[in-house]
Amino acid sequence: MGMSLKISDELLKDAREEAKATDRSITSQIEHWARLGRRVERGLRHEEVVNLKRPAPEDNPVVQSILAKLERVITGDHSDLAKKLLESGPVYQGAGGGRVERILPDGTRSIGHFVDKRFVPDEPKPKTRRR
Repeated sequence: MGMSLKISDELLKDAREEAKATDRSITSQIEHWARLGRRVERGLRHEEVVNLKRPAPEDNPVVQSILAKLERVITGDHSDLAKKLLESGPVYQGAGGGRVERILPDGTRSIGHFVDKRFVPDEPKPKTRRR
């Protein structure tokens, strides 16, 4: 059974933009972020979680420690997993700004968004001449 939940206008706006780019409902997007946050929180000490939530300068050693842990997860050797995923078809990952990156089995990458559950690549920016 569902229940009502109040969230900030800013989070709702961010969720709406990301949901549109990833072709999810706003509810599904917030649930996705909650699941990710829960997994991240399980891998950190309480002090790290508290410091991560605070606005802190990038040179804060605790913040740097947390970012280093996340970087190790991101850059770990996942080549076998990546190969298996790519064998089954395109892989999609967030590209920032509500956009999505598509990686095809041949390694070709493109940035775009989803429309009616179909990936639509962004139009290439026109090249301008420098004077």
